[in-house]
Amino acid sequence: MYEFWVPRSNERADVAVIGASMDGFEIKTGRDTLKRLPRQAAAYARVFDRCYVVLAERHVEDALDILPAWWGITVIRGDSMPSFERIREAGINHSVDAETLIRLLWRDEVHATLCAFGAPPEPGAGRFRMWEQLLALVDLEALKVAVRGALIQRDPARARIPSQRFSVR
Repeated sequence: MYEFWVPRSNERADVAVIGASMDGFEIKTGRDTLKRLPRQAAAYARVFDRCYVVLAERHVEDALDILPAWWGITVIRGDSMPSFERIREAGINHSVDAETLIRLLWRDEVHATLCAFGAPPEPGAGRFRMWEQLLALVDLEALKVAVRGALIQRDPARARIPSQRFSVR
């Protein structure tokens, strides 16, 4: 998904890859600055299992100072025929926040998730109440699976925020 909204912040990941894990990608060209990168890194850490930055060579040293050691870093070299060099492989993020992650679920998705866990919500329960119920019911790993499944099944035409899906062949 492109321009993936991160709850509880005004940040968007340039690209999110959702499958067996949720991976967030930020792209910084030579024309960009790294001014927002600390805020983006903090926001992405709340929802993504792994994070990557793909950036222009001029940003490498500053990115190494800004980003946590578990972020993957790839540098773009060249202009007319760019090549990519991995500087650092991404590690696992151990700080995913369940209360932020759950906010990715729409009302009908959290309702369906509760029903799937055998705990249907009270009739007329609002999204916030159902989020609380689900947080009390499942651990973080089960929540990650539920959120990834909902995002994969989501109809892009229903998205309030434009997102596009793509597949790797």
